[in-house]
Amino acid sequence: MPTAPAYRATALTARRHLLVGFLVLLVLRLGLSLLRTGPLLVADETGYLTNARVLAGGVSGQMTGAPFYHGGYSLLIAPLVATGASPEHVYDLVLVLNALLAAALVPLLYLLLTRAFGASPRAAAPAAIVAAAYPAVTLLSQAAMSENLLFPLVVVWLLLAATLAGASTPRAGAVRAAAVGAVAAALYAVHGRMIVGLALCAVYLVVLAVRRTLAPAAAVAGLVVLAAGVVAARGLDRYLVSHNYDGRAPDEAGQRLSSLTSLDSFATVLRNLVGQSWYVLVATLGLPLLALVLVGRRGVTGGTQRRRVSLALLLALTAGLLVVSALSFPETERPDMFVYGRYVEIVFPPLLALAIAALWERPATRRAILVAAGVVCGATAVVVGLRLTFHPDRGPNRWDIAGLPAPSIQLDAKVLALAGLAVVVWLGIVAAGRSRLRLSVAVVAAASFVLTTANVVRNPLLSGQRQVYGAGWTDPAGAIRTSARATSVGYDTDAYDIFGLYAYQWFFRHAHIVPFHGNRTIPDTLYFVSSKGWPARHRSVQVRRLWSDPNRDQALFRLVGRA
Repeated sequence: MPTAPAYRATALTARRHLLVGFLVLLVLRLGLSLLRTGPLLVADETGYLTNARVLAGGVSGQMTGAPFYHGGYSLLIAPLVATGASPEHVYDLVLVLNALLAAALVPLLYLLLTRAFGASPRAAAPAAIVAAAYPAVTLLSQAAMSENLLFPLVVVWLLLAATLAGASTPRAGAVRAAAVGAVAAALYAVHGRMIVGLALCAVYLVVLAVRRTLAPAAAVAGLVVLAAGVVAARGLDRYLVSHNYDGRAPDEAGQRLSSLTSLDSFATVLRNLVGQSWYVLVATLGLPLLALVLVGRRGVTGGTQRRRVSLALLLALTAGLLVVSALSFPETERPDMFVYGRYVEIVFPPLLALAIAALWERPATRRAILVAAGVVCGATAVVVGLRLTFHPDRGPNRWDIAGLPAPSIQLDAKVLALAGLAVVVWLGIVAAGRSRLRLSVAVVAAASFVLTTANVVRNPLLSGQRQVYGAGWTDPAGAIRTSARATSVGYDTDAYDIFGLYAYQWFFRHAHIVPFHGNRTIPDTLYFVSSKGWPARHRSVQVRRLWSDPNRDQALFRLVGRA
């Protein structure tokens, strides 16, 4: 065991490395944000952005045809909207905030490893940096999505939960329990799938109280704060439903449980569970699995109660999110739904950090690596076989499987087989090195994440940017004279374009979007968006084209003669 001066020197070196890792990841993600103009992942981004606009006192969005988006992340970015900057500049500010949240994973993961899992600074620093570089963190930092807040908030919750097991006084226990309950409620306010975190938090507090690890009064304090936080989150949701969704109240739990009402949907959920569990294996390069194999063989589970509790919470949260994710897609309309990762990926950074730190301190034997590779091969064979049994009508969404180590955006059986093979190859590279080479696991993971990140930055990020905001694109709202107070803009639903409806309305920051059927009716608004051929179909109506989208069949018109 190192002496105190040696430990302090090691910790100081680790912190210097952390600072470099934090800055490198921050600059990288800020650099990517310079290439961005506006929402790409619609209607999701528009939902969070217009929620924030409503919370900042602005006009509501036209979100009645979209899913409901919880308000926690929108509450965070609402002050940016309230600055009064242009929509493009506000979007830039949101991406800057995202980059800061993503880079914050570096110190947060380091604290989680050293304080909750007892890792040494020498192992925790590289593990935290590599795990914070996970590809989905970089890709989603380029979108106004709730995951940007969930990634660091999950780590904070795990870190706080770990401290409950060692509270020195009842008062300290009560404060910590309240903090754990508050963060769990905040997770739920950010996204509905974090109901898993609510349930896990409540059970955890009760178990600690029953086992006398935490004073019953402290557990009650945590449960009270948890309940109050849920009430506040539900109140925020109701406000957004009434102001941004025309009063349409969602029933997320009912929708997911309805997946179990028929034999076909139940079979699809089971298939999803297999496919999405496989995604956890391949997107994390099999490293958590390898660490667990090592635990089973060498009895590494020993140690403090805090370490065991933290591991149990992390694995339980992962399992719960997998079940919720599988229930979310009773019909496989897109192939990525089969291996959908975005709902579970928020726990990948702590999973990866823990695995890399554990393998750094006790490198796996070649036999353990072979076992892990065999499991990946077997799971891949099952998933490839299941993929051959269904044929979705729509194409995949790579945003939802950003960590998949495969170069193609397509998701046929060959691509899934290639992804599984890639993980086996990476494990083979680790095995080929000396068994005590601590750097091998971190270097292999970092190299894979660099390659995968480069792939997803190219497609879908940059390709999507070119398709939506390509050469010649300008802000449609800028075509309306500043002296003309456009309080509403019509949108032709018969000329529906998903970006036309959801991306444009973010730029019309002072105007409500009013849907109308352009094939049959004339809009009630002075300004409206429709296809470029709308005037040819309505020759009796005089209009003037103010703006047209060079990348799609959408244009902004003004009715002539209407005040």
